Amino acid sequence: MTTPPPAREPVSDWWTRPRVVLPLVGALVVLLALLTPQPSLGRIGDPRLSTHLAGSLNARAFAELAERFGYQVVRRDSTGAPAAGGRGGTIHAVLAPPIAITGPEAHAYLDAVRAGDAVLLVFDERNALSDSLGLWRTPGGTLYRMPDDDGNCHRRDLTPPFWPDGKVHLYGVRFLRGVPADVVTLAALQSTSAASVVPSDALDAAAGFAYGRGRIVAIADPDFLRNDVLRRCEWGADVLAMRVLEWLRAGGDEPRTAILFDEFHHGYGRSTSARETAARFLVTHPVGRGILVLVAAGLLLLAAAAPRPLPPRDAERVERRDPLEQVDALAHAYQQVAATRTITSRLLRGVRSRIEHGSPTARLRTDDAFLAGAEASDPSLGADVTVIARALREPVAPRDLQDVGAALRRIEGSLTTTSA
Repeated sequence: MTTPPPAREPVSDWWTRPRVVLPLVGALVVLLALLTPQPSLGRIGDPRLSTHLAGSLNARAFAELAERFGYQVVRRDSTGAPAAGGRGGTIHAVLAPPIAITGPEAHAYLDAVRAGDAVLLVFDERNALSDSLGLWRTPGGTLYRMPDDDGNCHRRDLTPPFWPDGKVHLYGVRFLRGVPADVVTLAALQSTSAASVVPSDALDAAAGFAYGRGRIVAIADPDFLRNDVLRRCEWGADVLAMRVLEWLRAGGDEPRTAILFDEFHHGYGRSTSARETAARFLVTHPVGRGILVLVAAGLLLLAAAAPRPLPPRDAERVERRDPLEQVDALAHAYQQVAATRTITSRLLRGVRSRIEHGSPTARLRTDDAFLAGAEASDPSLGADVTVIARALREPVAPRDLQDVGAALRRIEGSLTTTSA
């Protein structure tokens, strides 16, 4: 008795082996991690310049500082624009809103300024309000401290600053439609390393100008009013921020002592629902429109393949024989039933259609009248006419059909020659 040979283990493909697949997957993960672009914020935290938030990148310190100096701080969360009919005693603070300001909202702000209110506009991106005023930003410099600033800062802060060199780097304000004649520099930037004097090419970190009966201050960099910039005494940004508020406070029929912070465009108040966000993505974004088209195509395919309460009925098609095939089939059928009279009638009909050319008057004549006319036109056809007439009245033997065919051929030849 011989032992059976051991079963051979199945050989797997080389690309399915773990020692090959796992290194490839690991290399792919590392490659994706290296090549995937990531936004470089430079700082960690919520970047909104909102007075509701107390993080390092927010603006709650600015609101509390104004409140301690006697300003009435109000946060507007429910509406996106000031109400009409202002009395000229309010400073509207629009601090770099991440939600875009619409055209009607910008119009409402400018109407309020024309009526006597003031606007503190901080922007890091173009919006309807900055475009209406013709404002943008320039390559900036470092914040310049006024010579009369008190530099006696007794509190020592060990927190690492925003900028490694310990200076405040900001963008400058740029006027796209020309610098207003009454522009006031409320905070200056110096583009050189000299800190003792203001250079001739200094830029405005905060620029103020009159607009109607009110005033507007433009700041092109949100970093100016962030919490971890205002809290550093040695930078003096808090002093400059209060000078901005004092300039906005003055210049009206009455002091503007109320500061109304626009928190609506920071995402507070009534938020957009997930349904509205998804609908906006599917309609306005190219990828969303592509997904919408694929979904519509899938629904159409599903509707076409789904069962229906009243299934459609297929159109009935009658398959017809080929003419030659039909003649052969009829000939076999006639032969099987010995339909000699029918055969003679069909052959005579063919002869008549070729001789008479389908004339309506000729179609009214009977076969007997046709045969009689043929005999009258050619008396030599009398025997042939008798053979055909007998085949039309009574059955004949199949072998006699050849005589009938020959008789019809002679009649057709005679009448055709006579007609010609």
